[in-house]
Amino acid sequence: MPPGTKKYLVLNGHQYECGRALFSSENRAFRYGDGLFETFRCHKTEPLFFDDHYNRLIQGMSIMKITVAGLPTPEILKEHIEKLIVRNRIFNDARVRLTVFRRDGGLYTPETNSPAWLIEATPLENKGFRLNEEGLKIGTFDGFPKVWNLTAPFKTLSSTPYILAGIYNKENHYDDCLIMNQNKKWIESISSNLFWTKDNVLFTPAISAGCINGIMRKQILKFANLNDVPVKETIGATTKELLEADEIFLSNSVSGVKWVVAFETKRYYNRMPKAIAHWLNEGLDRIEAGG
Repeated sequence: MPPGTKKYLVLNGHQYECGRALFSSENRAFRYGDGLFETFRCHKTEPLFFDDHYNRLIQGMSIMKITVAGLPTPEILKEHIEKLIVRNRIFNDARVRLTVFRRDGGLYTPETNSPAWLIEATPLENKGFRLNEEGLKIGTFDGFPKVWNLTAPFKTLSSTPYILAGIYNKENHYDDCLIMNQNKKWIESISSNLFWTKDNVLFTPAISAGCINGIMRKQILKFANLNDVPVKETIGATTKELLEADEIFLSNSVSGVKWVVAFETKRYYNRMPKAIAHWLNEGLDRIEAGG
């Protein structure tokens, strides 16, 4: 392999070359989807909104009865992330995934609640949050509703609704696809929270509707508060509400915001997504300036 092309990951505090066998068939993430993950953007080596990601992770661990005390502190994890980005020779922004899963042992009932943890880092094409130039064309997937439960706000390794929606999305040549809850309301997309505007009011499904408690969602609600934008959290969206909306956009921690141009026969504007993307990048400028 040519010099500099090897890539690495971190497992329980140790760096290993990617592609090396690390787990046995008894791994509980493989057997039962017994774990959670966080995916976030790093600006150079700085994990963005890391405290929010860490807090969501430990809340999810508590719900799943994975011992929180077994997870390193935010400072130690950030140190491992920085070293991994440097080792993988990522010079601009990076996509980092932190996965926590219960250690081996047991069948459905685990033998231990101690966690193992894995960090992966890959480069991103763009520096900063770049709003998509061409709007997304989105569809809807009702073949596997996401049913609300205590783990619904968290990114668990049991991701069947998103996987099946992703396959449907690919088969039908959409850019993204909305997912419904048990009450037949649209609550999020394959990897993003859902927002829409109508008459200068910002709407988004409430966490109680079953969507992920998104970190970027939190930032967008902060943006709305700072700019005196009225916000209404709902039980989810109906198709009629989305067709009557002025704008639809999606958000996640890696992409920031993505605006939707087309849903069924409707076409949409992108005024608020532009403003949010500008505000997010102003925050990155402050990081670079040391503010």
